[in-house]
Amino acid sequence: MKRTFEPVSVLVMLALTAIAVGAGLWWHQRSADADNPYAHLGGDFTLTSASGPVSLSDFQGQVVMLYFGFTSCPDVCPTDLARMSAVISGLTTAEAAQVAGVFVTVDPERDTPERASEYARFFSPYIIGLSGTPQEIEAVARQYYVIYNRIKYAGSALGYTIDHTATTYLIDARGVIRDRLQHDASVDEVRRAVRNLIPG
Repeated sequence: MKRTFEPVSVLVMLALTAIAVGAGLWWHQRSADADNPYAHLGGDFTLTSASGPVSLSDFQGQVVMLYFGFTSCPDVCPTDLARMSAVISGLTTAEAAQVAGVFVTVDPERDTPERASEYARFFSPYIIGLSGTPQEIEAVARQYYVIYNRIKYAGSALGYTIDHTATTYLIDARGVIRDRLQHDASVDEVRRAVRNLIPG
């Protein structure tokens, strides 16, 4: 008896084949990114310091510690920037020359490029502060999956505060994110991670 294939069966087979191919491509991509789960985040950007425009690509060849915060932050930002400063201070002179800290404000309404730069310099001459228009800050934050939210704060003379992601992004000499360090990471942990990325 000659067997014939119904049109529905053929469609099912095609659908299953497409699913199998898609799953294979997904697995291949997942395997390729297994060594660096953050490879899809970040990218180059340009914001403004007290001295003018600054791009992430300006630090090509250096390891960058990138942090998003705001100068009126009462505790989290000062703690994380003090840690960043301590990490750099604990490096040799040759190592420190290959490392840069970048602070991006998420409060451009209050934090001018001059204020952001002054704030960053207070912690270390190796940390640069950047600001921009609200639209520019929003675009960069989206690149790095940074969440920030302005909250009215009636009990403060400032009028509002900002909740934000408290993460330090560790970027290698090629400009690729290699790690996301949380607020509770120790100075020694961060310094080891930085040293592992210093070229040579």
